[in-house]
Amino acid sequence: MSNTAKEKSRFQENLIFMDDQTWLWKLVSGEMKTLNLEHVRLKADTPVRYSWERLKHAGRIVIHWEARTRPGGAIVEEILEVQPNFDVGERIIILTTNPTHEDVVYFSELGVRRIVRMRNRDKDLISSAREIATHLSSLPVTDRIEQTWRRILFAIDTLPDTPPAEMLAKVEDSVRKLKTEEFTARYLDALGSIDNFKENHASAVKHWHAALDKNPNYFRSYNNLIKFYRKRGKPSEALGLMQKMHELNKANVSRLVGMGEVQLELHDTVKAEFYFNSALDRDAYCSGALNGLAEIRFHQGNLEESRRLLSRSNLAYKTAANLNKTGIELVKGNRYQDALEHYTRAQYVLPMQDKGPMLFYNIALCYFRWGRQSMAKEFVRIALIKEPNYKKASKLYDQIKIKTGDAVSTGDTEAYEEIA
Repeated sequence: MSNTAKEKSRFQENLIFMDDQTWLWKLVSGEMKTLNLEHVRLKADTPVRYSWERLKHAGRIVIHWEARTRPGGAIVEEILEVQPNFDVGERIIILTTNPTHEDVVYFSELGVRRIVRMRNRDKDLISSAREIATHLSSLPVTDRIEQTWRRILFAIDTLPDTPPAEMLAKVEDSVRKLKTEEFTARYLDALGSIDNFKENHASAVKHWHAALDKNPNYFRSYNNLIKFYRKRGKPSEALGLMQKMHELNKANVSRLVGMGEVQLELHDTVKAEFYFNSALDRDAYCSGALNGLAEIRFHQGNLEESRRLLSRSNLAYKTAANLNKTGIELVKGNRYQDALEHYTRAQYVLPMQDKGPMLFYNIALCYFRWGRQSMAKEFVRIALIKEPNYKKASKLYDQIKIKTGDAVSTGDTEAYEEIA
């Protein structure tokens, strides 16, 4: 058996995210034992991202929606952040004790289909136990058309940014074979995505809006339009759609973060801060909101607060990339002193693991372009200590030796390293 197979076999238990709700745990654990299913209980605030290599092999993931330390919606959203194509509908079971209309919309947005309403009364507990057992033991969907649709949507979601023509044609052919007499929102949305990959942008937008005409609550089309407008530098259009969705469900954490990010693009830090704080009110562990607030504080000069926020974030590397990009732009404008001051502040606020070799490489290159070779040499050495096989840093080191007369010229100086 391969190591991968052994790992999957070892970790293929069922997971239960909940706080200290004894009656809930007793009920779910009891059904797991009856069905001879291995299971592990995790606190609701267990970080998903850092444990994903283990969690991704879980059979079913049971989540208490109203958990106190972290709401169920935030857990599902983090799972989707780490693996956007995770089969939420099949593998996640939600236990909810008091669902609201907004929760129902939230379930739909997330793609959750296995939902058990719980009541701590003897008669209701028996009914809930049966329902939980059904979800735990039921086989995956066997409807062939539904299976085909799921495979196609997975294929669309995993296409590269510029897919080969033959790959895209194959996906499109599969979609068109599923055409019904009357167009469905799902069919129109898929055509929109294919048009977008073909760069037929007007047709893509038309198809996505047609999908929403068919089903005003087809959230996939909303999200496709939002991504489309944001990618093409149209933040106002994206924000309008986000606000429309927000009216239906104010609890979606990732959308609150997205609205904050768009407000930053529109240079309104007050509104951006409001949305980031709103996201943290719903999920104190939201890395996107922590990053957003950290960048606001950084540019306000509040480095201590920025550093504190980033120390709590699991995605601080994204802020590192943004700060690095700002430094690159300053250097391109020959503002070397400003760039170095910016990089110095960035080094202070970023967690140790996010002070990567690219940051030190760009500091070295800034000094090099400014004609300060000794400082350039010190920082490129740090970059190489962090990443000994860093080719651009090695070439820059050679260029510095040429400038200082320690070596023979071998080529031009390197360009700035931009983090994707």
